[in-house]
Amino acid sequence: MFAETSDDSDSDSSSDYEDIVVAVPVNNNSDMSVGSEQWVKLIENCSYRQKYEQSIPKGIGIEKLCQATDVNFGDKDKIDNGWILKNTNQQEYFIVSFQTPVFINEIHIYESLNPGSIIKLEMLESQKNQWYTLWQQKSHTNSKSLSPTVFKPILRRYRSQSNTVRITIDPRYADQIGFQAIKLIGTNIFDINFCRRTLLESMLMLYKQTLDNNKTDAQFLVDNKIINAHRNILCCRSLYFRTLLSNNSQKNPIELTDVDYDTFIEILFFIYTSNYHQTISYDLAFKCMIYCHNINLLSGKNVAIEKLIYYIRSNHGLIISTYCRIKQMSPKFDFFLRYIYDLCSQNMNEICKQKEFFQLDKDLIIDLIYHSSERNNTNEQENN
Repeated sequence: MFAETSDDSDSDSSSDYEDIVVAVPVNNNSDMSVGSEQWVKLIENCSYRQKYEQSIPKGIGIEKLCQATDVNFGDKDKIDNGWILKNTNQQEYFIVSFQTPVFINEIHIYESLNPGSIIKLEMLESQKNQWYTLWQQKSHTNSKSLSPTVFKPILRRYRSQSNTVRITIDPRYADQIGFQAIKLIGTNIFDINFCRRTLLESMLMLYKQTLDNNKTDAQFLVDNKIINAHRNILCCRSLYFRTLLSNNSQKNPIELTDVDYDTFIEILFFIYTSNYHQTISYDLAFKCMIYCHNINLLSGKNVAIEKLIYYIRSNHGLIISTYCRIKQMSPKFDFFLRYIYDLCSQNMNEICKQKEFFQLDKDLIIDLIYHSSERNNTNEQENN
């Protein structure tokens, strides 16, 4: 007879929890830790088409999971090699065991047909004979993947070894679902540092929530498109948004007409991560610099300038056009302008041969040559 579920097993998802002590303390010397990857050894129980409690119905194909691996996973011609079960209009569960008890770090479930049916993962704590929740879906989502998927959620971890896992599924949202294999990853010693997210990783996860409209509480309307965000993060990171949101008591989206959609998305990424995407274009970096100046987001402005400096250092053909644009906006970006003068002083012979240089107005040519020469003289004096 399998154990009863522990009192805390109906808690929400794993990623919200710290590691839980459910057994005697163990040695935390990570130098002695040995990791292992295991595939299913035995099917212990299955509720699908079950006639008798604690039995495994014959002929349903679940035995295909025993010793199954990820070989040929994703091959449409090999789907029948896994376990396929039909919609039963109710939740089902099955229990699998592995060769060696370990401190469970990861579980990978290879969903070969209509992924997205898994709603709960539990492990059996043998000493107390109780089930403990490793992961639980908080709410049903209609977003389902049509292609084979490796399901590997962040698990709630326990200081207790186990080799038995119960998987609860909800097949009611598809005619059929399929599983090819299940892999258990763990260690013989509890690793307290495993899967500790850095602040950046946590902020990236929050940023992804804005794209999925998951757990957000602020909305903006930009170019007739809704953009979601977290009110607390925006208020902490920007005085402009703090004022904007505090003055908006309604739940309607705040319409922004002074920025385009792509620029606002990039600024939002910066607010969450303190950096822009590595692939940000020259034009988008320029727009971010201007918008950050307008909303007084100094750090975002400076990082955008760093991106632009990278572009003009890598491509001297951009120096003249950048100079013209920055000069027109003076004194807003005079710090950047001084850097352009420095760069011109180092490459004046090359720049004077460019077509764009001769197309400059007379006053701009004089300004560029004068300040570049001045910067060159200053640099020479400093070196001497």
